[in-house]
Amino acid sequence: MAETPLAVLSLSLCLLLQARAASLGGSRGCLGDSECCTPRELERAQARLGKGSPPGPQHCPSSPQPPHRDPHCQGQAHGPPNSRSVAPWRYREDCDSTRFPRLLLQAECLCPHCVSLEPPHGRDRRGNSVRIDANTTVYYRRPCPGRPDAFYLEPQLYPVAVACVCVLPRS
Repeated sequence: MAETPLAVLSLSLCLLLQARAASLGGSRGCLGDSECCTPRELERAQARLGKGSPPGPQHCPSSPQPPHRDPHCQGQAHGPPNSRSVAPWRYREDCDSTRFPRLLLQAECLCPHCVSLEPPHGRDRRGNSVRIDANTTVYYRRPCPGRPDAFYLEPQLYPVAVACVCVLPRS
C-alpha cells in the first residue's frame, strides 16, 4: 500500500509534536500569548529554560544597590581579573521579579579613567573606562489576555554589561 504525501506529512507532524512534548517535560512551551500556562506549568518551563543556571531560588534584594565610583581608583596587583584590570569593575545585581532569570549580574566601572600599570597604580587620565555590553535573551512573565490565572513568557533581548575596558578618549 503506497502512502500519500498527506499521510506522511501527518505522521511526521505527529512525531514532531510528540518529541516536542517529551522535550518540554510534558508541559507546553509557555512562549507567546497563544501558549498560556498555569503558574505551575510556567515554573516547569522556567526550570527547563534555566538548565545550566545556578540552582536555587533567585530573590530580588529589598533595595537597589546605588551606583559606585571609587574616588581613589587604584589598581590591585592581586585578586580577580576585574580588580586587576586597567579599567576595574564590580558586579551589581540587576533584579526584576517579572523577568526570567530574575537576577543578572551587571558590570559597573569603578573609575571614570583608566588605572596606570606603573606603581602606585593610580589614575591614568589618558584613557576612559567604558562598559562592554552583550545582549542575552531573557523572558518576561506576562498575563494572558482574558485569562487572569494564566501567564506566558515573552522573550526579549536584554543588554548585560559584562566588563569594563580602557579606551582612548573621543576627540
